Amino acid sequence: MNKFYKALGVLNEGIVIIDKQLKVCYWNNYMETITNLTFDQVNNKSILSVLPKLNTNYFKKTVNDLFESGNKAFFSAAMHKDLLNESIDYNLNLSVIDEGESKYLLLEFIDVSCQFMQINKLKSYITELHKLNTKLKEKEKIIEKLAYYDSLTGVANRTLFYELAKKMLHNAKRNNHLMCLMFLDVDNFKCINDQYGHEIGDRALIKVAEILNNAVRKNDIVARYGGDEFLILLPKIQSYDDFKVIESRISESKDILSIDGNEIEISISVGKSFYPKDGDTIDKLITKADKDMYRNKRKKFAGLLH
Repeated sequence: MNKFYKALGVLNEGIVIIDKQLKVCYWNNYMETITNLTFDQVNNKSILSVLPKLNTNYFKKTVNDLFESGNKAFFSAAMHKDLLNESIDYNLNLSVIDEGESKYLLLEFIDVSCQFMQINKLKSYITELHKLNTKLKEKEKIIEKLAYYDSLTGVANRTLFYELAKKMLHNAKRNNHLMCLMFLDVDNFKCINDQYGHEIGDRALIKVAEILNNAVRKNDIVARYGGDEFLILLPKIQSYDDFKVIESRISESKDILSIDGNEIEISISVGKSFYPKDGDTIDKLITKADKDMYRNKRKKFAGLLH
């Protein structure tokens, strides 16, 4: 947290943090410069006495509402003049920092002349502050996407798949549940890439991910395994035939991409494996489903599957 406060300290905007009693908990270097008040002078003092322009019924009501609702508020420089300095107009953003039992309010005084650039910069710092203070597990989308989701298709990547699959396999073993793993491969994907280019190939993969997401149940996992290969994990199935419902949805969802007047049909070959019949580890299930997929693909192109 000290490193984060140091980062806030060098920003070219005013950053103030107050508690529910409106007492100042943090006051960055910019605020010291613009007000000629050091942090030691304002620490634990009411923001209403430190910045008298804020001592209005509207501001106090807004702050109380924010602590109750957790929403954000915006004070525009056009309507709220001279908040800090008579020669500079500031917009004021207010955001609640929720640490569970304790809540704080973040005040951002932004010079209107560089508003958009500074807002974007502050968003990244506010995001880091939330992560450090509340130890968010999942909802910081930018960081999570980089770590656990495929950047092209938006589905889970291999890392997230293994993490979730191992937990689901553990639950299946403990509760004696059946589980199905499906291995999927886009038919003739190399031909699509070679003939139309990688941009069109990427569009085809995005469409495949959309088809798979629409086919599965709420708690199933769709992941990109690599290249044009995808995995689907179906936990807690009732019988070995339950996967056929998902397989039918995928088979019935063949789509056409229209590219410069050309129509490209997207089709998918599917293989499956089951716990416990086909293996007791995720890797064994993947290997079994992979072999089954290629066997089905060969039959399909030999005209044996309809």
